[in-house]
Amino acid sequence: MYSYTFSKDDTDKLTKKTQDYSNMLDEFKKVDDKYNLTTDTVTFEKQTFTKPTDEEIKTSAKNSLEDYKQTSLKNIESDYNEKSTNISNQIDELNKSANSQKQETKNLYSSLKNDASNDALKRGLARSSIVINVLDAFDQNMIDEINKINEEIGSKVESLNNQKLLLSEQRQNALNAFDISYAVELSTKIDEINAALAEQEQKVIEYNNEIAEKEAEYEAQRNKDTLDRAEFIEKYGEDAILSLKQNEKYEIALNYLNSLPKEEAINELDTNRTYSYELGPTYFNRLKVNIEEREN
Repeated sequence: MYSYTFSKDDTDKLTKKTQDYSNMLDEFKKVDDKYNLTTDTVTFEKQTFTKPTDEEIKTSAKNSLEDYKQTSLKNIESDYNEKSTNISNQIDELNKSANSQKQETKNLYSSLKNDASNDALKRGLARSSIVINVLDAFDQNMIDEINKINEEIGSKVESLNNQKLLLSEQRQNALNAFDISYAVELSTKIDEINAALAEQEQKVIEYNNEIAEKEAEYEAQRNKDTLDRAEFIEKYGEDAILSLKQNEKYEIALNYLNSLPKEEAINELDTNRTYSYELGPTYFNRLKVNIEEREN
């Protein structure tokens, strides 16, 4: 069985012919649009702008500052906790040191009293008023030493506790300062959002104004075209418009068919009813005679 295969040149020619034919139909459509005035109103789509409420704007501003807020507060608390913990650790170390010193003092004076008592017992002076006074003196010295340790440690602990109080005040001051800073940042952010919204709203207004102008221009042109068409019909009749339209289509079709080989153009006119439909009998026959009488 014989099978015909299109060459690339044949395919290209067929593609070009198809495109040229499609272009011709588009030109026919433009001619129809030109002469057949529509009564439909063309609507240009306008944009809308809905401004958020003040509360919505404030919420948006707060959301945008949330990371800044949380980070700032976290830094304030972290700094306070670190310094406060450091002071508490110092107080704990001082108390441990004081307890150790007091225990050493007690052990020392307990050892001295034992030595003195044993010495008095060996010499038979266990109940001597002198020995008793010596032992009482040891007790008093121990008490004095312990009181001295307590005073020294107490003074240092008091100083550290005062530092903690000052640290707490500094923390509160930092929080108060942040509240002021945050309020400024929030106000600035709200202003920025409002400015952006105002700019967006202005763009929508300008766009809609342009659309309104285009609608007015279109309506004015449509009214003018309608008036011109009515005047033309009144002067020359409805058939004159049809003749103008078909004459323009005749020129378009003639230009397309002249791009084809003569036999192919004649065959196109004989088999394709589009031409007779678009051009009407008079201009269709004129077109056919023109193609048939042309040279190759």
